[in-house]
Amino acid sequence: MVESASCEVLVLNTPTYWRPTAKQPPLRWVEEKKPVVFLKGYLHFLCRDGCIITFNISDETFGSLPPPPGFEDSASVITELDGCLCYGDADSEDLYHVYVLEDYKEAQWETLCCIDRTAWLELEHTLLNSLWMAPLGIYYSDGGRKIMFGTGACKVFAVDLDDSTPQILFTPDETMVGSCEDDYMPVLGLFEESLVPVGRTIEEMISTSPTTEAWYDILKWLPTRPVLELSLVCREWRAMIMTDRFVQSHVIHANLNKSPWIMFIMEPRFGSYMDLKECTDGHRAHVFSSKLVCSQPCHGLNVGSCANWDFICNPAIGYCKHILFDDSDGTFFAGRIGLGYDSEINRHVVVHTTYKEKDLETRHYELQCKVRYVNGEQWRPVDPPRPVAATPPTFVNGKIYWMVEPNLVPASATCEIVAFDVGTDEFEVLQGPPCRHDCGRMTILRLQGALCVSCSDQSVNTIDIWMMKDFDIWLMEYHIELEEFLPNYLLENTTPLAVDPKNGRILLNDGWSLGYYDPKTAAIQTIYREDIPEHDTVFCPIICHESLFCPLGPS
Repeated sequence: MVESASCEVLVLNTPTYWRPTAKQPPLRWVEEKKPVVFLKGYLHFLCRDGCIITFNISDETFGSLPPPPGFEDSASVITELDGCLCYGDADSEDLYHVYVLEDYKEAQWETLCCIDRTAWLELEHTLLNSLWMAPLGIYYSDGGRKIMFGTGACKVFAVDLDDSTPQILFTPDETMVGSCEDDYMPVLGLFEESLVPVGRTIEEMISTSPTTEAWYDILKWLPTRPVLELSLVCREWRAMIMTDRFVQSHVIHANLNKSPWIMFIMEPRFGSYMDLKECTDGHRAHVFSSKLVCSQPCHGLNVGSCANWDFICNPAIGYCKHILFDDSDGTFFAGRIGLGYDSEINRHVVVHTTYKEKDLETRHYELQCKVRYVNGEQWRPVDPPRPVAATPPTFVNGKIYWMVEPNLVPASATCEIVAFDVGTDEFEVLQGPPCRHDCGRMTILRLQGALCVSCSDQSVNTIDIWMMKDFDIWLMEYHIELEEFLPNYLLENTTPLAVDPKNGRILLNDGWSLGYYDPKTAAIQTIYREDIPEHDTVFCPIICHESLFCPLGPS
């Protein structure tokens, strides 16, 4: 029994979105796989009980038509024949009835013909027997009217109104297509030559409307939450905000010269986040084991890894989607997922790496790597030229960068970096800054739009941040001394997350303390701290973009 019903309409050539109809539809179960027929200003929907629901496209009201007598609860089809609504039904495997409705006011069905398939030759019966059969049209030939039928096996035949003998007009067997598998679904229809345009796209309508374009230029600078609230003002704004063009423009303009937007991951499995501004004595950041990492934002999205699964998220709208892999061995590897963005085609790219074998003594390894678009399904293999380290990769100017795992390559005085071009699917190896892995912790990240490597030196309690300049030249951009900030900022835990473009301060994360380091004064302003007695648990801050991206559907 149907308990609720809904119907939405989309008006072509207007900058609007799908909306509910003006009137509530009746509680009927529509046959979703049966074609809807438009005729005389009405859309006709066939229901499971044989009844026909009508929808007036002018005033958006609903009505109903009864089926021909005796054909309630039957497997029927409706079409349009010679300007009339047509009802086709087989009350047995032998007889096929065709009715037409010429008078809507009286709702009286008239029998157009009844095809007796017992009169067919065995060859005709074998050839035309099908799971689906429906009238396609009426035409005149040899001084009389003929009805054209289609079948679920893509065969077309015609019969006279007063003669059941079929005249086969088309079979796919006679073409390069070959035989077609029979189906219950409608597979054939008539094509009408027409110059009527479908209508302009929403993007085209926005660009030709000065008012809409003006609001577009205002809204693209606003934070995500106000934009979503304003999308409820009217259907035109909602349609504009949901276009790919606006989403792409918004993520660029709404994040220009903004201080880092800091949130805490509360529950990665369900996409639960808390803004740093909302942290009070009663609402504190959730703490995790160390087996949780998250990337820097990449054009409105982040990726992350937990113990044995990965996720892609947009904390600005609370979006989170798990990424499942059939090659996961259940172990945690912080460098196994990277996120990039191909600006040529405006699509995010995700790269997944897994070690099938790894022997630190012999330096033998087998690394499996594959890539796909975030909203795609097909993975394609790629072959990195070096083993990647267990640190989260970063994305800068069209390339995803990983640190090379030093324990699986010959010893070197400097570090190496692997880069993957998301536009060409090509790898390259770069020489990193003059840092040694045995001195302390090393991470790779994007700061001020440039590729950087953070190197800690345990012997002197310092962090050096190297930045790659033009022509692949590395310069030390920042030197941070942490000695006077112990124990709030332990060297083995502290990593830089971002640089505030407004004042140049560096955001540092210790896992227990979060603070801004000022290179001018060499002071740290702690903006959040947790007293965590267990040294194997930390909170997980995530830097977010103002973004409307939701590439894999709702959570």
